[in-house]
Amino acid sequence: MNLNLYLICQLIAILLVFGLLSMIAFGLKHAFRKLRIRSENQKTLITYIRIGFILWLAILAVLSYIDFFQDFQTLPPKILLAIIPNIVLIFFLWKSRFFSLILKTIPKPWLVYVQSFRIIMEGMLWLGMIGHFVPLQMTFLWLNQDIIVGLTAVVAGGLFFRRRQMKLPAILWNIFGILLLINVFFIGMLSSPSPLRIFLNEPSTAFIANVPFIWIPGFIVPFALAMHVFSLKQLMEK
Repeated sequence: MNLNLYLICQLIAILLVFGLLSMIAFGLKHAFRKLRIRSENQKTLITYIRIGFILWLAILAVLSYIDFFQDFQTLPPKILLAIIPNIVLIFFLWKSRFFSLILKTIPKPWLVYVQSFRIIMEGMLWLGMIGHFVPLQMTFLWLNQDIIVGLTAVVAGGLFFRRRQMKLPAILWNIFGILLLINVFFIGMLSSPSPLRIFLNEPSTAFIANVPFIWIPGFIVPFALAMHVFSLKQLMEK
């Protein structure tokens, strides 16, 4: 393993996570202004949300530090515990009336534009492959084509939401993005050193259990999923 590339990828992952947190805060500030929530209440809500996310990231980091996620022999894999709470949160927000109000204030292109961060994510995985700690199938050189969403996000956001909204193509683009995330998830699981392993080439995806890479399944991938889901919610509502 190339230690320098490993450290660079760690830095990229950390910066990416906190960049996405900043995007969340920016979007919420915009929404709260549109909803005319009092300034002091805005600050309080955003502070609580930030604390919640940072607490979750800290929990993942601590569990990773004590090697909780390194046990790949357990079925179902413990790594799922980093993912499931996020799915629950996305479902809760989907059903939340208050969050529906927030979504109505967010410009529809924003939830598409933000997916361009996946270019950075895929670039990091490519560097990890060069550094010999990410398997080839987890990169755009083979089975992980998630970079397509990142590369098309800016064009899609500008094209789908002109004066005449292209609703069906926007829905299909989001569904395609979700399918790519599911594809990456299964490739990662089937490349892990677990009883489920099918891809036997080295390295495995064991790196994902380490800090800060645990934040990929624990925050970054769910963030991408949430942006697709909430974009679909915007598109399907009248």
